[in-house]
Amino acid sequence: MWSGAESNRRHVDFQSTALPTELPDHLKNGLPLIYMPKLSIIKYAIIFSVFLGAYFAGAPGADARETWEFYYEKGLTQYRLEIYDAAIFNLIRCLDANPRCYEAAKVLADIYDKRNNKSQAVKYYKQSLAINDAQADVHYTLGMLYELFNERGLAFQNFSRAVEIDPLHVRAHCGLVRYYVKENDRAAADRHFEISYRMGMEKSGGLLSTAIEADKKRDDKKAIALYTQVIDEAPALVDAYMNLYEVRMRRKEYAAAAGVMERLKYIKPDLEKAYVLLGYIYFTQKLPGSRKLRLQKALDNLKKAVELNPENCETYYSIAEIYKFMKKQDEARAWEKKGLAVEEGKEEK
Repeated sequence: MWSGAESNRRHVDFQSTALPTELPDHLKNGLPLIYMPKLSIIKYAIIFSVFLGAYFAGAPGADARETWEFYYEKGLTQYRLEIYDAAIFNLIRCLDANPRCYEAAKVLADIYDKRNNKSQAVKYYKQSLAINDAQADVHYTLGMLYELFNERGLAFQNFSRAVEIDPLHVRAHCGLVRYYVKENDRAAADRHFEISYRMGMEKSGGLLSTAIEADKKRDDKKAIALYTQVIDEAPALVDAYMNLYEVRMRRKEYAAAAGVMERLKYIKPDLEKAYVLLGYIYFTQKLPGSRKLRLQKALDNLKKAVELNPENCETYYSIAEIYKFMKKQDEARAWEKKGLAVEEGKEEK
């Protein structure tokens, strides 16, 4: 038992506003396992904070997740969801954390390409290739952008590198066809086109046969879908363009028919027939846009056909007919005279 003085002293201690620095004797004796050192409450708080900091530093919290991989995956997901501003933000953070992440640079370039910011797209495609040059698709896409900027030499370099990395890269071969046609190297152009055509037949020849069967049955909707798919998969398969053109013309879808021939002309710029058919459509059919512009397109295409094949007298006469329609008699007579000379020369031969 406590004495009266001792009891009063302990009673006063517990009523004090100050916190005790030592547990009462009966508590220390009864609970030896939770005995605490003689520290102030502030020191306890400091120790507790340090403990929590150490715990969360080792836990998989937000800070621990925010590595370059985290930013890349987040940016890639946002890109696929077409949340482009957020994707750009996270992909740039990824490159800041890991400048060797060529995938992030490529996705950034893809975003800027889709947004029609071609100069930024070129910048990031080049950055991606500087890290990893063995990307055939990136070389091809960069070549297409250089072609758009009329940087033909740089386009050629990238198309060539794409084919070097992947000899089966059909679209890169088609890019080289365009380059060699402009360089008047028809042998090289034909060589690359034949490679593209052969690979296209191996990949999509069966689909083309199915499209032709649907066309014969006059199942136009199915035929159009299948021909379009063939063209997307195997852009060098000329028959698919020609057949699709015929379906569109049969349905009186003249603008769509012109679009098919424009696409073929781009893939094979030395194909005379594409220019002749475009000249015919732009002159004879009613299409969107001004009549004057359509007539000029007709003339441009037919003159290109003459350039490709100067021995076709019919093309000269077609040009003369358009000039007659435009009331330009002098030009009409000049082209008729050229056509007649070609025809007479062929007869003499």
